[in-house]
Amino acid sequence: MAKTKVFGKIFNPIVSTILKSPLHSLMSEHSLVIRYTGRELGKESAFPAYYHQIENSIYVLVDRAEDWWRSLKNGANVQITLKGRDVPGWVEAVKEESLRKQYLLGILDAIPELKTELGIQLSSDDQPSDEEIQAALQKFGLLQVDVRGELA
Repeated sequence: MAKTKVFGKIFNPIVSTILKSPLHSLMSEHSLVIRYTGRELGKESAFPAYYHQIENSIYVLVDRAEDWWRSLKNGANVQITLKGRDVPGWVEAVKEESLRKQYLLGILDAIPELKTELGIQLSSDDQPSDEEIQAALQKFGLLQVDVRGELA
């Protein structure tokens, strides 16, 4: 996830290229690429993102401040590059607060170093407080991708 638009314009294409290449195993354990067509301009776009997979659903963390993901909020067909394979899917924003919290915690458990990257403060038991989780949910959105194919 890019911290600034300039950083994202430089960093995201590099990460996307790696995730689509034979070198994807360097990053694909917790990162994927989503390709979609924007609703307003019909332009195809792609972005890398952190994810957590539960069966055939993939939960993706997105920056709520960015405008691009609004094209995906109410559902859209997407193509994801996951572990070097292109797979079609249907994506929607996770809107229910309890599910957003549950999936965010799942992503943070699956990718512990993400807590530091996102600036989430931990308590003495190495877990984020409810206040930290609520603050993170204000900054980040969650997308659910239902995969339309077999995942390896």
